[in-house]
Amino acid sequence: MISFALDEEQTILQTTVRKFAAEHVRPNLRAWERARAVPDEARRRFHDLGLALLDVPEAAGGAGAGLIASTVVHEELGFGDAGAAVALWAPHLVPAALLSLGDAAQAAHHLARFVEDPLALGAVAWSEPAGAPLEGFATVAEKRGGGWALSGKKAFVVNGDRASVIVVFAQVEPGRGWEGAGAFVVDGKAPGVTAGARHETLGLETVAASSLALDGVFVREEDRLAAPFVDGARRFFARASLMTAARQVGLARAAYEYALGYTQERRAFGKPVAHFQSIAFTLAETLMDVESARWLLWRAAAVPDGKLDLSHVAQAAVHANEAAFRAADNAVQLLGGAGYVQDYPVEKWLRDTKTLALSAPTDQLSQLAVTGLALGQPIDAGLPSSALQPIYT
Repeated sequence: MISFALDEEQTILQTTVRKFAAEHVRPNLRAWERARAVPDEARRRFHDLGLALLDVPEAAGGAGAGLIASTVVHEELGFGDAGAAVALWAPHLVPAALLSLGDAAQAAHHLARFVEDPLALGAVAWSEPAGAPLEGFATVAEKRGGGWALSGKKAFVVNGDRASVIVVFAQVEPGRGWEGAGAFVVDGKAPGVTAGARHETLGLETVAASSLALDGVFVREEDRLAAPFVDGARRFFARASLMTAARQVGLARAAYEYALGYTQERRAFGKPVAHFQSIAFTLAETLMDVESARWLLWRAAAVPDGKLDLSHVAQAAVHANEAAFRAADNAVQLLGGAGYVQDYPVEKWLRDTKTLALSAPTDQLSQLAVTGLALGQPIDAGLPSSALQPIYT
């Protein structure tokens, strides 16, 4: 029998995060946007609830709750505020990279600081300014002494100006594309690491992203992540895509519920405007988008960890991006003039959903993966070009 219901532990988790989002996130949506940051108090509370390292294995200091639990958490956070959802979890992209690209010893060693310190900040540096190759990186890692020297420029690095540890992707073997790339754990305060100015973005203002320059930064041999690069990077982006899709589902649900409430309260010709057919149909289509996006997401996440079906992940990612944008766009339209002013949250959701869609491989890349697998054709590495798309890692 197929079940579309959460189990008891997942339901308790959902209730806990929904309460956190309702009490501590949604009421601060505009204040945190203006401050352009999530306060330390909220980050401590997020950590203390055991949410920060939810899907990290227990052996590495996490809760070992699995991917379904994480998607539940990020849907509820996205319902509260997608920007806060990214900002709260962004430091923990480093654990995701470590688990995908490192071995058990490396993961345990570097994860210790995130387990012990609720305010530890990490960053992942993938994207690069225009000019990087279509496959691989312009940033290079050259063998030096007992380790590697990293040189190059990175872009769209969340927490790049404040992280204590950064996973940097670089080219080890020039001319070999993804097969010649590697991932390295870098001390954020190491000599030669320089953060640029914060990027000004369309949405997700609570997320601090900046450029990053590396000038001969030395990394020890043991801090080059050990897993085969292409498979590890695929796993990393698959996990990141699921979390982004979950936030999009939460945002879509928020936009739908807000538009539903508004159109039920606003009256014309003696009845709520929600009862007019064109508006009712728009609400119905939005609800179907939310529900179908969630089921695709849960199907992709409901597998033993490490055995993700890339086609299922790609379908979930594309549909969640499209569903969230339609939901936010519909909400702005249904609110009319009110949807365009900041007295109401729907204009923010429209901006945020577009920026969220740039937080994982493009829809076009995901669609190529879906069709390639469906047709039984070999696909390329399925990794986002470091120069062609902002990847807010």
